[in-house]
Amino acid sequence: MFTRDQMPSCTLLTSLHRWIPWWWERERSLGLTGDLLRLVVRHSIVTAKKIYSGTDIAKHPVSVVSLAYRKLRELNIDIGSRLLIIGAGQTNTAMAKYLKKHGFNNLVVFNRTLANAQLLAEELNGQAFSLAELGDKGQGFEVIITCTGASDYIITEELYAQMLNGDTDRKLVIDLAVPADFDPEIAQNSNINLVAINNLKDIAESNLKQRKGELVQCQAIIDNALQEFKKIYKQRQVELAMSEVPDKVKEIVNTAVNTVYAKDVEKLDTAAKETLDKVLNYVERKYISVPMKIAKEVLLDKS
Repeated sequence: MFTRDQMPSCTLLTSLHRWIPWWWERERSLGLTGDLLRLVVRHSIVTAKKIYSGTDIAKHPVSVVSLAYRKLRELNIDIGSRLLIIGAGQTNTAMAKYLKKHGFNNLVVFNRTLANAQLLAEELNGQAFSLAELGDKGQGFEVIITCTGASDYIITEELYAQMLNGDTDRKLVIDLAVPADFDPEIAQNSNINLVAINNLKDIAESNLKQRKGELVQCQAIIDNALQEFKKIYKQRQVELAMSEVPDKVKEIVNTAVNTVYAKDVEKLDTAAKETLDKVLNYVERKYISVPMKIAKEVLLDKS
């Protein structure tokens, strides 16, 4: 977050809650909190949406997890299919959460360390088993998603045959491990659609090139947004500068009616007083809105 030299003079072991006040004051002194930050965040979100909807940059995923999920959806895998997730590391955790988010509800996690499998399975409302139980507990699957740190194949021909248990339906195997977890020779002799990480990396590189082609258009949107923000910021400065005007105008009106011309107002009948109130309210609104409008127009003309 910040270097040792940027920190205030106190021990680096100070607990986080003691840093928060200092951090807040630092950001406030730089003008990065309050109204300005609100404007920046809101305009950034609007700009990001324009880039997302106005270019094709989001149509070409480059992450392995996104590409693997897209492949799974292209094959019309039913959300109720039994998916075996082999390995509970970062990649498979991201993939599993992605699957759950999109409605897949029959997820089974296998891991060498059972405790890690249980942690991930708990988040997914799924089942957890040790890797040693894969042959028996992995039966009845439709999809295998595997990514472990093993140096040799996790799923051999012998183990895969045990997992099939005579099942001849076509299976999907997504192997995201380097080196591979799934022996590719199995795909030569079985009814398998094998998606290996090398295939996904080739797609990712191609998509990255297409994304780079969108950068010119993205930059144009950002440049235009910066110019728009300058106008928004100037308008907001006018609004803040004139924020006290309504109260001042009301104060003047109140003084005029209740002090300066109080005796004259008292002589008016009810209908005349109501008319006076309407006139004063109208003038009050116009007195506030007209200068604000003129000030904004002047600023915009100068920008």
